[in-house]
Amino acid sequence: MIKYNPTPIEIRPGKFPHTGWVDLTGKGVWTEVAIMTVDNNGNVHFFPLTALDRIDRQRFFNIISNRTAGQFPLFELCAQTTLGNGVNALTYFQQLVKVLTPTFQILTPRVGQIGGSAAAPAPVSQLA
Repeated sequence: MIKYNPTPIEIRPGKFPHTGWVDLTGKGVWTEVAIMTVDNNGNVHFFPLTALDRIDRQRFFNIISNRTAGQFPLFELCAQTTLGNGVNALTYFQQLVKVLTPTFQILTPRVGQIGGSAAAPAPVSQLA
């Protein structure tokens, strides 16, 4: 079983390794997602399984049903897998990945932007 970094975001376990249910908005609506990783800031890198068509679901299922699937993070499993169409699985599925921050902001991964918990305001004594 893979252990993720700690995050304040509740991840309910899914039926298969690297799948889970996450409340993406903080309003009680749970979405089944594939969890690529949880970073050191507590951000969950995921993609919703509803974004996959029938063929992509089968490709994804083949990756997570591997006997070693529970021993490695999903991004490593994908990096080591070539799909039937000749494309690396990480390259293929990375286009769907979003980042859920601890404050329930959904970001598209890109250079120069990271998520994290909201900074506490500085005490008044430090502002002077």
